[in-house]
Amino acid sequence: MPRKLVCLLLCLSLAGYLAAGYIIKRENVALLITVYSSLFIIYFWLLRLKHDISLSTAIVAGVMFRFSLLFCIPALSDDIYRFLWDGRLFQTGINPFDLKPSEIITSTTDTFLQQLYPSLNSPDYYSVYPQLLQYFFRLATEVGGDSILRGTIILKSIIFIFECGSIVLLIRLLRLKNRDLRGVFLYLFNPLVIIELTGNIHFEAVMIFFILLTVMLLYKKQFVAALPALTLAIHAKLLPLIAVPLLFKKFGMLRTALFGIFCLLLLWLSSPLLWTDIERYQHLFSSLQLYYGKFEFNGSIYTLFNAIGWWIAGYNPIWWVSKIMLLTTLVLFTLIYYRKPGFLSGFFWLMTAYLICSAVVHPWYLAILIALSPFIPYRFPLAWTAFVPLTYATYSMTPYQQNYWLVAIEYTVVLAVFLYEMRIHFAGSILPVRVAGKLEKV
Repeated sequence: MPRKLVCLLLCLSLAGYLAAGYIIKRENVALLITVYSSLFIIYFWLLRLKHDISLSTAIVAGVMFRFSLLFCIPALSDDIYRFLWDGRLFQTGINPFDLKPSEIITSTTDTFLQQLYPSLNSPDYYSVYPQLLQYFFRLATEVGGDSILRGTIILKSIIFIFECGSIVLLIRLLRLKNRDLRGVFLYLFNPLVIIELTGNIHFEAVMIFFILLTVMLLYKKQFVAALPALTLAIHAKLLPLIAVPLLFKKFGMLRTALFGIFCLLLLWLSSPLLWTDIERYQHLFSSLQLYYGKFEFNGSIYTLFNAIGWWIAGYNPIWWVSKIMLLTTLVLFTLIYYRKPGFLSGFFWLMTAYLICSAVVHPWYLAILIALSPFIPYRFPLAWTAFVPLTYATYSMTPYQQNYWLVAIEYTVVLAVFLYEMRIHFAGSILPVRVAGKLEKV
């Protein structure tokens, strides 16, 4: 009976992913949340039945779910159009960091750029995507030509390859650390990971792969090889830079500082698009500054502080609230570094601190927490990924407007699960248990 049930659940999951990829649009919030919720109910059911699922069956199913989403235009994100825009610029010899799309569109005769421009979500901002991703974007337009669908399939195929690599690395790390290999199910079957990474083309997948590869190399004491691996993780997303101080425990202060310096040097050497003009760095950081000082979406502590600011000042206090959140984030980072955790657990808590203080928490940002969850004795990220799809209700209105009641529900559930788990782990660390006939503390 359990095997038949597992088979049924896997088939229902596949149907849900096909619906999410090929039928649902993010404006259809009721259907979107229904499908997402159904997939998460099945996900938690599969986790309960994990001992009735062989590892090989799980891998085949997880890979198949991802593969099923390769051939559709992303339904829940419009970032694909900026990816292809940057790729076409790079392909035709225009540096993506030189000009804003709004500065190019008035003079270009490129029909593909003209086709892409109306769908861009940030036409007045310079590109924020590092060099490695720019190569992927160029590959998509070189091979895909003027077809949005072909370019999409190429970029999804890249994500798919890195996802398969991450699954392999997770299994190898679990084996090296003598953990249950079925821990990979947390990542393998997670609906948010599948839909947001392969389905909607988010390059957290590339970051996750190179973070796991860095951990693998550090575990094997291949420190020199870990340097380019971490550099490539930073190329995918800038955030892995915050992981460098976690190496204090393994390297010591001096070697960690040298590791960080060489990592930055390698990052610069592998970013020729930024070499020749200091203004390109200014353009990049101006867009990042706008992102962290202007946009708001699904923040937790930030939203609370912002509401207090509105009440006191009578206007949107995003400028100074964002500065308070930055300071709070730095304080939390310092506390985490001070405790000198291992790389995996340290990066998990650094990313958690970053996300709870951020003004912008898109659903796919949570994928890294799920990738690290098999090595962490906390499961609140699973609840977070299950409730964050509620935020897609923002796109059901024009102009877009957040539903703060749904944000409150999301973070109330996450906080409740987190506090419950803290209570359990705290109790487990101080309550006496009987070992070999004697009472000892755990």
